[in-house]
Amino acid sequence: MLVIDKINAALALQSVTPKARAFLMSLRRQAARRPLTARQLAALEEIVTAPSGPDYAAINQAALARLPEVLARLLPGGRTVGGEWQVGSLQGEAGNSLKVRLYGQRAGMWCDFATGDRGGDVVSLAAAVAGLPQSKAAQKLAQMLRLEGGQHG
Repeated sequence: MLVIDKINAALALQSVTPKARAFLMSLRRQAARRPLTARQLAALEEIVTAPSGPDYAAINQAALARLPEVLARLLPGGRTVGGEWQVGSLQGEAGNSLKVRLYGQRAGMWCDFATGDRGGDVVSLAAAVAGLPQSKAAQKLAQMLRLEGGQHG
């Protein structure tokens, strides 16, 4: 396979991060002018052969479908008030500093008004609660939701 073809194949992968995508674009520009270095070729190979990450969209969608149940497990001291789950903090104690939208287009968005911590989806909330990177939190959330398939974690 030609280097340009390998770069294009890597760019087509859904699991490529924005940072890796920018790197691949720079490699493609360089490969059109001159050969890549051994280090660049090794980095390209690593990107192409890396296992795909979790399907964040599918995990979030599954979590949103069962949001009250998920929140009760992640933040057990919380309660429903209006259209929000309210809890004291990311530690899950009773209170009302941390709020998670339960319904509508903003469902899953959360903010701890005492600390300023916030996120736009259930995976980011699970990561903040567990103190994990989002990829690991997504895998744990997929396990909790009993999602099948390799891309869920």
